[in-house]
Amino acid sequence: MPTKKTLDFLPDLCTPKSILHTLVIVELLAIIIALVGSSHLYDLAVRLAFVSLFVLWTTLISVAFICIMSRLLPHLTTKTSSLTVWLITSLVTLMASIIAEMADSYQHAEAISYWNSLFIFKNIFISSVMTLVFLRYFYIQHQWQLHMQADTSAKYDALSSRMRPHFLFNALNTIAQLIHINQDQAEEAILDLAGMMRTILDKRSRISLQDELDLTIRYLNMEGLRLGKRRLTIVWDMDKNTLPFDMEIPPLILQPLVENAIYHGIQPRQDGGTLGISLYDQGDSLQISVTNPIPPEGAHGHKAGNHIAQENMKKRLKLAYGDRANLKIAKTEHQYRVSFSIPKE
Repeated sequence: MPTKKTLDFLPDLCTPKSILHTLVIVELLAIIIALVGSSHLYDLAVRLAFVSLFVLWTTLISVAFICIMSRLLPHLTTKTSSLTVWLITSLVTLMASIIAEMADSYQHAEAISYWNSLFIFKNIFISSVMTLVFLRYFYIQHQWQLHMQADTSAKYDALSSRMRPHFLFNALNTIAQLIHINQDQAEEAILDLAGMMRTILDKRSRISLQDELDLTIRYLNMEGLRLGKRRLTIVWDMDKNTLPFDMEIPPLILQPLVENAIYHGIQPRQDGGTLGISLYDQGDSLQISVTNPIPPEGAHGHKAGNHIAQENMKKRLKLAYGDRANLKIAKTEHQYRVSFSIPKE
């Protein structure tokens, strides 16, 4: 079944950068052609001038037609689009060759001969071969990119799926404890869990910042019921008037860090502690940080050195944003802080 993603395997030839790269490549080809057919420096200069003029104008006209085609016919199959590009370059080369031969014949008052026809044939042959080579290169490159994207997506999904069993276990454990303490609160926790599971089971690769905050708030509601307000104090630091709540971000990018902070920083302390969550709009990026107190050594339930969630988050940020996102950890005697920034896209 042919793919209907058409012209997607071709780079956008309509941008100034792409046009410049294309012209540089064809000019290198013109230099090679001029060198092959010249025996003297003067002949080389003259031949290079004519060949460059011919290939540059032929290329510009071909690119113009391809750009028009890509906008008028965006749903061609890969085979059809390749054939169309080849026909465009061949026809443009044919017309340019005929015009060049007619101009040369008119200048020298000669009729178009067999050798003139051979000149036209050679131009079309060279143009066809180069077009097919580039089409093949672009197609292979596109397939490689699709493979890399699929591989990245699979790795990202695998990292995300590691979080869900641990998260679900904690949530169900909280509900089980609440059932024996307060059934009304247990019912609230079940409703919060249902809302959280809708977000977690969503297969989208991106969700809005608002959805991630809603997920985190639901989780904090459940933890607040389990630990009690005396042990868990939450301080939000964010400007609701400036935050891009509709910004698309990877799911489960804040909640796991909050869960980690509670599990390793708040829960082991007998008197609990304060959990700090801050979000700042930095113009071209979003800064998020989570802070928690460090429990004393030997505190009940404290497991030092457990950084699985943080390492997982580093890998997910790397897969989602590459080098444009980073996760930093700052530790003092009494406080642990995890922060990261993600670019706006």
